[in-house]
Amino acid sequence: MPEASERKKEQDSRIKILHAATRLFGRKGYHASTIENITRAAGISRGALYWHFSSKSEVLAAVVERLQREYLDRFMEETLQAGPTAAERLYRIFKFNARFAVDQTDLVHCLRTLSLELSPSEDEHVEAFFGILARQRDFIVSILSEAQKEGVVRDDIDANILAAIILAIHDGILLQWTAFRSLWSGADLATAFRQVTLDGLARTGRFAFPVQPPLSSKTKKSGDAHD
Repeated sequence: MPEASERKKEQDSRIKILHAATRLFGRKGYHASTIENITRAAGISRGALYWHFSSKSEVLAAVVERLQREYLDRFMEETLQAGPTAAERLYRIFKFNARFAVDQTDLVHCLRTLSLELSPSEDEHVEAFFGILARQRDFIVSILSEAQKEGVVRDDIDANILAAIILAIHDGILLQWTAFRSLWSGADLATAFRQVTLDGLARTGRFAFPVQPPLSSKTKKSGDAHD
């Protein structure tokens, strides 16, 4: 029993470090965040942090793994489960990301801040982070390409460019919501973003919104967004 208790304590300590680092990297940036910042935010000692990680770079590696596991893997899984058609999957991309931005704001800020601050050539952990961004973009491009083949999405613009536009607008919406959330509800903003963007993508100028089952409990468990 004492061994199990000790393992639980170590696991809790590691989780505190990851959550504190995720929040700091998202708010201050990776380079501006120090080991002291992380230990203070996590409420642990430097020795406790170095028990788990030998450097700040290793902390970044663990945060990148968290982004892969808790965002990208779930995003792709949820999208593919939305239905057999590209229209259903495209619609789910917007639904998932809107809810995730509310439920896991620190992870989303971390993802966007690191993408602006870091360079792929810095080290292997940073390179792995940019691999997440590339997989996200490529996945969205594949859904858009299928939607073009199905005649749902306009094909006069390359799917790669459409994916870039979607991601850029999504990042801008997140910034607007963060800075001016008192002016509107997140649900209203997400709904308007989804409708305006999807209608702009639609070949007919009006996207036929599919009826879908609710997001899985895994997606909803950490928040109560009503998007």
